[in-house]
Amino acid sequence: MCAADTSIENLLPSPGFSEGWVMEGKVNSYTKDTLYEYIDGESELYFPYGFEIVGSALYMKVSNPNIALVADVFKMGSLLDAFGIYSNYRMPYAEKVKIGSEGFVTQSQLMFYKDRYFVRLAASGTLTLERIVFIACAEAIAKNLPGGSSRPKELELLKIPDVIPQTEKYIAQSVLGYAFFRKGLIADATFNGEPLRVFVILDESVKASGHTFDQYTGYLKESGVQPQISKDTRGITLITQDPLYKGVIMRQSGSYLLGAINLKDPVKGASLIDRLQSHITAP
Repeated sequence: MCAADTSIENLLPSPGFSEGWVMEGKVNSYTKDTLYEYIDGESELYFPYGFEIVGSALYMKVSNPNIALVADVFKMGSLLDAFGIYSNYRMPYAEKVKIGSEGFVTQSQLMFYKDRYFVRLAASGTLTLERIVFIACAEAIAKNLPGGSSRPKELELLKIPDVIPQTEKYIAQSVLGYAFFRKGLIADATFNGEPLRVFVILDESVKASGHTFDQYTGYLKESGVQPQISKDTRGITLITQDPLYKGVIMRQSGSYLLGAINLKDPVKGASLIDRLQSHITAP
């Protein structure tokens, strides 16, 4: 299979992915208009991430047709979008696998992402499948996908010692539940022994970032909170007690908003924001 041949049907290995496993029937595909027919109640999660199409195949175990494996390949809008969907499902303490850009496996499923594709494998007809079966299927699919093992460059913004590995997520809309935070990254962190969460809002321009900053400030004031705002060579910094997230510090740096929530003393969070800001390269 040539990696350049990326029609969704051709990404799922046929007639099977390894000896003893064969595809039953053909690959079924679903677009944005029909995704609800396949994953009703969950389909809305995919749309903000540029979902285009999913191909789904059922592989039967030849020696026991009651045991099967369901393989789904989702084509998303970009590498960052594929990571975003993957990060919604990732289990931080599950066994990691070196397939695609990142993956994990449990007794009942395996998931990974590569390029703009998110792949989900799940046991069917049984609660568990051997790890070797999941790995064989995942590797066979990965060979058919374009791209290498690169991760989204945006994740470099969270590459600080305080962030807890495997907790990074990309949220494609309403970060922290606020509509004005349109898209961005979040991650769990530990700062001075204190658990908290950091975030990076990704805006298209300095002007757009400033507008988002103003929207958050307006929301706080409407909520009866008067934020402390200061400006220096590092940017404009806001310190406040958010109605939902307690102590918050946030700084505008170019087209980014860098922040931390759930701080006991948000003033002390400035050094944490400095570390996040150190990963922003000047345009």
